[in-house]
Amino acid sequence: MVSALRQVISNVGSDTSSPNGITSGADLPLPDAGPCPLCGITGCYGCAFQQRDEEIKKEKKHKGVRKKPSGKWSAEIWDPSSKVRRWLGVFPTAEMAVRAYDEAAAEFIERISARRGQMNGHGIKRRRR
Repeated sequence: MVSALRQVISNVGSDTSSPNGITSGADLPLPDAGPCPLCGITGCYGCAFQQRDEEIKKEKKHKGVRKKPSGKWSAEIWDPSSKVRRWLGVFPTAEMAVRAYDEAAAEFIERISARRGQMNGHGIKRRRR
């Protein structure tokens, strides 16, 4: 099975040396890169895909911000008062999208604090209990 996968990946064995067109694993060339730095296996084909998954996870650091297929960044936030997702826009950089999210979050916190009568640093009085 491993030799069949190697054949498919390396596109070797198009000549039909055997009746079913599959050659033995010893006939297939392995990558010349040596052992994989991640798993230590010589001829590893899977770690390149795993690295791509890790890159995607690194990009997704901020709540409410995601990268679009076009390369731009979108931001959205959950509006607790109306119970809907509020679209904040599309931005050229992740930092701009994060800033928009943070401003919207501060606005929501301010509104909730004002409704409850709590002090939030902007002069709104705190209600005594």
